Parts: sequence; C-alpha cells; structure tokens
Amino acid sequence: MSRRVLTVKKTYNLPTKLVTRAQHILKARTETETIVRSLQEVANEDEIHRAIRRSGARLSRFRPLR
Repeated sequence: MSRRVLTVKKTYNLPTKLVTRAQHILKARTETETIVRSLQEVANEDEIHRAIRRSGARLSRFRPLR
C-alpha cells in the first residue's frame, strides 16, 4: 500500500542564488525537491541537537553509525 504525503501549495519569494546553490549541493532535480530536502535537513539537525543536549556528559561515548 502506498503512503500519500500531504502537501500544500505555497508561494514564496526566495533568493534565486540561494535556491540554485542548495539545489547544486543537494543534487536535487527540482526546486521543490530542493526546498523539501532542505527543510528535512533542518528538522534532522534539530533532532541531533536535541539528542546532544539530552545526552549531556554521556556524549563522549557516542559513536556515529557507519
């Protein structure tokens, strides 16, 4: 069963150079993919920062997955 992703059509005034740069960095095909992936990266970074704050002194034992 496929899972539908709820989307909302929005209009934003974004700096063209910034979108183009992000698109190149992310190797995204479209501007929409660029924006969605950028937002996902921000959300992921927030989760990482929250985990670091929760870990406190135990962070020295943290090892990234490979």
